[in-house]
Amino acid sequence: MNFIAKNILLASSLAFLTSNSAGTAAAADLGSMEQRTLAPMSEWTFVFTTYGWIPWMSGNMAVRGRAFDVNANPGEIFSHLDWSTLPAWMSYAEARNGPVSLFNDIVYANITGAKNFARASDRQIIDSSLGGAVSVDYEQVIVEFGGAYEVWSGQNPIATGSTSLDLLAGGRYWHQDADISANVSASVNIGDLSVSGNRVTARSGSVDWVDPFIGARLRNQIAPGEEIMVRADVGGFGAGSEASWQVLATYNWKMCTSSGYVIDGYLGYRALSVDYSQGSGNTEYKFDVLQQGPVIGTTLHF
Repeated sequence: MNFIAKNILLASSLAFLTSNSAGTAAAADLGSMEQRTLAPMSEWTFVFTTYGWIPWMSGNMAVRGRAFDVNANPGEIFSHLDWSTLPAWMSYAEARNGPVSLFNDIVYANITGAKNFARASDRQIIDSSLGGAVSVDYEQVIVEFGGAYEVWSGQNPIATGSTSLDLLAGGRYWHQDADISANVSASVNIGDLSVSGNRVTARSGSVDWVDPFIGARLRNQIAPGEEIMVRADVGGFGAGSEASWQVLATYNWKMCTSSGYVIDGYLGYRALSVDYSQGSGNTEYKFDVLQQGPVIGTTLHF
């Protein structure tokens, strides 16, 4: 092979090796870029809590225009739960992905034959009054649904964990059905009530409404596996009820791990108030009551 041919062959070999090396580097850069671009999004995590709420109830209500003062303690409520059906159910579920959360809370209770749940108020309505202690059959459903967005997160300046602030918005559906019976102290103009002997019963029928609400939630990790949560919201705004508000504070701690799932203990205090009314005269239904008391339960993480 002559000198010129050898030089041409050598130059061609060098050009091939150089281009192949550059192509490999470019491919590596492209692969790295694609890996950065296609990095997986945060995965959804879920929690499910079953709990018991042990409330005191105080305020006033009106059924078929008859006014009653509500003053029930946890013992009165628990002893008159209707065990012939599902007496009560309370649960909370939340799905979270990064800063976004979706949540749902359910409270159901069915009370029957409660003697000290309410008493007839002093005022006389439509020329008749219901005297003395009354007997109450009362069904309540509260279904809360909404979303939260984490707007701030930082290191806890006191403990070793972190602190996060979420903003909340959603709706709270209420269903109530109340039958209240009492002794008749004056038997005029009670044709709109059900009469049995010397007892009359005011029946509300099914009453339903939805309250929009807005609020905030502070989550404070005080130690590994321990968290304090405080939440507050306001709602109603005349769209459903005239006004409603809620405050919830809980302490959550890791109890154990079972089959790979973390189980937390759940202990706190909850207060929920609503002022709702519809109708007038002997068609009036009113529920202006504060429910407050401790909550206790367990939370499953998955």
